[in-house]
Amino acid sequence: MAAEVGRLFGLYQEQVSRLLTERTQENERLRADSERLAALAIENTPTPRRDGKASGRARRAAGRVSRMADLVEQVRRSRGGGGAG
Repeated sequence: MAAEVGRLFGLYQEQVSRLLTERTQENERLRADSERLAALAIENTPTPRRDGKASGRARRAAGRVSRMADLVEQVRRSRGGGGAG
């Protein structure tokens, strides 16, 4: 009986370890995605232009990319990846 309990506990520990590894990897992917989206938002920040329509479209696009980056960051934090980065 004790051997069976030990075996089951070992299986449990393996599953917990695997889940923690998967969560860490997902947090790393989310952080990388967030950083790429933030970089895109900066890259697409409008510069003064004579064409108001193009500038407005660029501002809206940058706003959407920035919002996506914010959402990715919220998901990352909600999954326990609230560390610096």
